[in-house]
Amino acid sequence: MPDVIKILPETLVNKIAAGEVVQRPASVIKELVENSIDAKAKSITINLQDAGKTLIQVIDDGVGMSPTDARLAFERHATSKIARTEDLFRITTKGFRGEALASIAAVSQVELKTRRQQDQIGTRVVIEGGKFILQEPVACPSGANFLVKNLFFNVPARRKFLKSDHTELKHILTEFYRVAIPHPDIKFSIFHNKTAIYKLPVSSLKERIVNLFDKSFNKYLIPLETDAGFVKIYGYIGTPESARKRYAEQYLFVNNRYFRSSYLHRAIMKAYEKVLSPEFKPLYFIFFEIDPSRIDVNIHPTKIEVNFQDADSIYQILIAAIKRSLAQYGVIPMIDFETEAFIQHKTVNTDLDDINPFELEQDLGDYNPFEETEPETSSHSNKNPGKQNYNKPQVPENWEILFEENDKNHIPDIHISEPEQTIQQPLSSGKFLNFKAKYIITPLKSGLAIINIRRAYETIFYEEILSQLSHSQISSQQTLYPLQLSFNHRQLQNFFSLKEQFEAIGYRFERISETSFNIVAIPGFMDAKLAQDILMDIINDPDTESIDLYQLTLENLSALLAHSKARLQNTRINESEMEALVNRLFASLSPNISPFGKKNFYILKLEEIDKFFK
Repeated sequence: MPDVIKILPETLVNKIAAGEVVQRPASVIKELVENSIDAKAKSITINLQDAGKTLIQVIDDGVGMSPTDARLAFERHATSKIARTEDLFRITTKGFRGEALASIAAVSQVELKTRRQQDQIGTRVVIEGGKFILQEPVACPSGANFLVKNLFFNVPARRKFLKSDHTELKHILTEFYRVAIPHPDIKFSIFHNKTAIYKLPVSSLKERIVNLFDKSFNKYLIPLETDAGFVKIYGYIGTPESARKRYAEQYLFVNNRYFRSSYLHRAIMKAYEKVLSPEFKPLYFIFFEIDPSRIDVNIHPTKIEVNFQDADSIYQILIAAIKRSLAQYGVIPMIDFETEAFIQHKTVNTDLDDINPFELEQDLGDYNPFEETEPETSSHSNKNPGKQNYNKPQVPENWEILFEENDKNHIPDIHISEPEQTIQQPLSSGKFLNFKAKYIITPLKSGLAIINIRRAYETIFYEEILSQLSHSQISSQQTLYPLQLSFNHRQLQNFFSLKEQFEAIGYRFERISETSFNIVAIPGFMDAKLAQDILMDIINDPDTESIDLYQLTLENLSALLAHSKARLQNTRINESEMEALVNRLFASLSPNISPFGKKNFYILKLEEIDKFFK
């Protein structure tokens, strides 16, 4: 039998390696712009054609390269940023592995023009598909000018998986934000098909954030700053009023490098837990300055994850710092989320400069704005304006009949009758308990039924919307007053992707500026406020990019609308509203499964409970 193991050719090895670094045009933008920043550029310009599929050009005024460096830069593992193993544990630059340019050149046609300031003449290098084509002297400005053409031209299988221009441009803007936010001292410009998207001047951090996202951020940003010696934390957090139910702008940076951390995100949410209802997400732009030897950024190919040597301490310091900033800016926690108001305001003077950072959370002085007190009144008031009153549908009065129907749909051993007194009494005065504003719990003869409130809404709305759209009941109604929509550039890309679908169900739009539209008509089956909220909810959804928006079926579109409408519903409903919701759910055609194939309820059988207690 012949030998089967072979050494792969270098061109194939380079293409495989490129797959880890270059996933889409946004990956190229990230690597080239980070190289420009490492080269001490003060001005960076990005030109795109067809969302980077046809052309990506990055021009900077950095230090440039010599002829020898310009050629060596495209070799794998060639770098000026590390020389010894010890350097891996004191990384101060954006890049350091020497893989980016080699990976980009392996899957595109690359041209580089570069010149150092002290040189009279520059260098031009051309590489196609990883193969060196030529190197020659050229007259050019100091700095570097990279042209990346026809990405994945030699890997058609990868190219066909690229998404629409709108989606790819949104990914590019995501990477652009991650490098533009932490460097307000650098001038950035980005153009798409010769149209300017951003022209960002040198500015303060707050001005950079406002210029990138929304002018309204100016009134919502609260400064954050604390110095614990081994770590300095600064930046901006959002007021509770700026929080969103879906996607919020949330950015973490360590030594000006963007990173993700679910652990530190939990710390931020914990600091907000007394001033925000759990379903709301605060905006934040938080920076950590720490000795590079105390972090490890070499744990992910795109360097998006970071290990902290003192993660637990930083977790506690971050919580205390956010609480202090909220208190200093007059935000103190709401005691009882069951009541109408979420926050109160009070001026607080605190001084933590001389406090041990490990005791910050406990030593906030005599006044603790986050200490809970007994509320004056406790109520599940029916006066909540967000609630909707539903007419009880025509369903059988006997609960046992309802669940016997579901038994036919492969839900085993479900038999509901009037709940037994021994189970009913601890739960509530009636049949239903609203648990954590997420679930409805009701006793059954065979155990407990736990119903997901949002999925119940989602299932009901899905069938209503699908019925209206399927039976040609699509109509538009003029809005009494135009509803204005203002987008940042990322939202704008989602809007253009969805615009045709929205118009197909009754929306009508009127453009009033480059990034603003008026809604002049809405679907006949929605009220104005709901129509505006649903549209923005879908546009702000980070998962929207995973949907092929131009190929939405009627069912998928109905599910998308139902999902957003359900997320906007109040879930702190009282007992009569819970009963109406459950009745509507089991009167629907498919009460067991949501439009996205997830279970709407779970039966905790009496045998399982008995087994637990032995």
